[in-house]
Amino acid sequence: MRSLQKSELTSTLDRVLFYAILNLLTYSTYFMTTTKQKAGHHFLPFNPKSNVYDCFKIELTPAMARYILDYYNKDNRKISNSQVNKIFRSIENDNWLLDGQPMTFNTDGNLTEFQHRLEAIAKCPSDRTFTVIVVVGVQPECFSLTAQNKARQSIDEIQRKYNKATKDQVSVLGDILKRRKGSRLKIQNAISNYENWFKNICNSISIRGDYELVVTKFSLQRKTIGAFIALCERHGYLEECKIFLELLDGELEDDADSPVSTISYEFLKYWNHAATDLSNEKRMDVLYSLLCVSIDRIIARDDGMISLEVLPSDLEHENMEKQGVYRKFLA
Repeated sequence: MRSLQKSELTSTLDRVLFYAILNLLTYSTYFMTTTKQKAGHHFLPFNPKSNVYDCFKIELTPAMARYILDYYNKDNRKISNSQVNKIFRSIENDNWLLDGQPMTFNTDGNLTEFQHRLEAIAKCPSDRTFTVIVVVGVQPECFSLTAQNKARQSIDEIQRKYNKATKDQVSVLGDILKRRKGSRLKIQNAISNYENWFKNICNSISIRGDYELVVTKFSLQRKTIGAFIALCERHGYLEECKIFLELLDGELEDDADSPVSTISYEFLKYWNHAATDLSNEKRMDVLYSLLCVSIDRIIARDDGMISLEVLPSDLEHENMEKQGVYRKFLA
């Protein structure tokens, strides 16, 4: 056997040393992680890993929340930053309440519920504490086999107090608020806005039903028509609104052999040409802008014999917000 050359020996020793260091680092990382995790119940007021089902209440700090997320959140769904921010804003407004939703751990010690709330709590000042219900010892299979809770929506909040509130009413309310500056329908403002707009919404749905052909033509945008009627009533343009809907309804009749009015004819011509390839969300925006422009024209001449005269760019929010009833409805 030939003797190893000096360069070969050095190379061999380098490889041995490299793998020794790599193994040492791997073991050290594993040791530090597992040691810190095992010591978790010394940092936390409970041990997340338990084979015994138990339920209790704790005072949770932001540091505890971060610790749980770092060491006990290994098998969970992807974090939604928008949901975390929503919870954080709620906490900032002092809306943290003990609502019965528990922080849950399975028998492996993995967090199964509460991760978005923990992320929000971890962002809070270090001196804050939060009362939290904790459940440990849950079977790991529960996360995938148990039916998921239905996300609470604005309609659920409204129907909690007004059980006769309909989906149609809440849809119209949501579109009303969308058309107003800096306003959106949320769980936090659902009841107050429903109470504020209830009369207008009920009237608008009733009035909308008088124009069957319009409702049929714009069936996928019916909530926008309802919202527009409600806004017209609130701001004193209900008569002008009815005049235009009457003209539009007449234009849609099968036996209409000539245009009922210039504005209703051009309205439908524009809609049929320009809105075909848009998403329904964008179509509702275009429809709302067209309705606003139409009312401006009816105010100028109530027989409807006046041209619509709009370009696609005219209907963009940046241009519409500067004039007419669109601007007034924003306020």
